Amino acid sequence: MQVSEMKGDHMFLYVVVLVLLISVPFAAFAQFVDRGNYVEVAKGTKLCKTIILDKSRGAFEPDKIFWRITSKVRANGTQSVSAFVLETVYDRKSGETTITERRYDDDYATFFTREPEHNGMLIMINPRDGRPEASVEVCK
Repeated sequence: MQVSEMKGDHMFLYVVVLVLLISVPFAAFAQFVDRGNYVEVAKGTKLCKTIILDKSRGAFEPDKIFWRITSKVRANGTQSVSAFVLETVYDRKSGETTITERRYDDDYATFFTREPEHNGMLIMINPRDGRPEASVEVCK
């Protein structure tokens, strides 16, 4: 074998390995998993209000609120979420303005379902009365 043929074989092997790595199912990395009537969202996922939908519905500053998933899915399909708000804080001594996260609602249960008309978006459902609470998507 010549050196150029060996390099070609190595390149071919690299390409095959790369294709295999790319084609591995990404289900293990999925943040949303359909479970029948509800959707399971990976613990730790940060969800933001769907700005396009909420602005069209007249929501006030939808980009200031987000939720973090704090539990795995329970037997009844609910998951715990904590709600946060982004606040602008001005320091009078330094004159600097910073944005901070403030938790305003601790670990409450909710269901998630797919937003039927918008791919990649979810609806948070109140498990007590089945009322939609918010339209959300993974924060960008």
